[in-house]
Amino acid sequence: MFDTKSLSVAIVEKSDVASTLSTSGLYDARYLAANTAYLALIERVWGELDGQSLIDKGTAISNGERDRRLMLLDRHGFYDCEPAVLRTASGRKVAVEISAQRVWCSGTACDLEFFRPLAASPEEDAVVEAATGPRAAFLPELQANLRKLPAFERTILMRRMLAAVAEGGILIARVDPNPAIARYSEALRTRLAPFIAPGSGGIATRLDFSALDESLAERHLLEVAADIWSLIRFAKDPETAGMLERLVAPYTVPASLVVGKQGV
Repeated sequence: MFDTKSLSVAIVEKSDVASTLSTSGLYDARYLAANTAYLALIERVWGELDGQSLIDKGTAISNGERDRRLMLLDRHGFYDCEPAVLRTASGRKVAVEISAQRVWCSGTACDLEFFRPLAASPEEDAVVEAATGPRAAFLPELQANLRKLPAFERTILMRRMLAAVAEGGILIARVDPNPAIARYSEALRTRLAPFIAPGSGGIATRLDFSALDESLAERHLLEVAADIWSLIRFAKDPETAGMLERLVAPYTVPASLVVGKQGV
């Protein structure tokens, strides 16, 4: 059917830049459409956003700058190249410029938004060196489910798993004084330095793997997981061994099951 909403959705889907269509509102705006470029930018899949709040479930950050952009849309119906910050699924923040247009879909105020990232992504030649230890493998049931996912969703999932495992591997030294674990955490931080998001100081460590395609993200995930499975044998404290295992056991198994048992 020919209507404003279907036309606006088509514009979003065919756009070469990250784009969204949402209902308008200071606190209750909801997603109506988003293209692949936008989903890749924020590290999400459409099922997580469909009909959800831009603030509660999405990437919009409620602040004075967002209020000002909405005011421009209310008064003028558009704005161009306004600076903003998006929140990705992994928690890091991405600086962007947004251009937007107010449209009306069956009497409902909606906003077409187009995003241009301002921060460059790490180059693939800055990826961490391959680990020398044995590789881990995905759990059989996870491997089977991964094969069923579209390539884009597999890529997003792989980056998320990698971020969870790598961040945990770096931070584990904060709770265990074991010299072997401290050395590993520091070595892992050094290896992953090109992926540490700018301005992510403090307790939290945020890693940006958005430049990695599916195969690279998978390779690094299995390498980091293999390192952690090997490290478990140095964890004499059962609680620490348990924390290390919880980082990798949801996704992977060690090359040798004996390695996984020695730290328990």
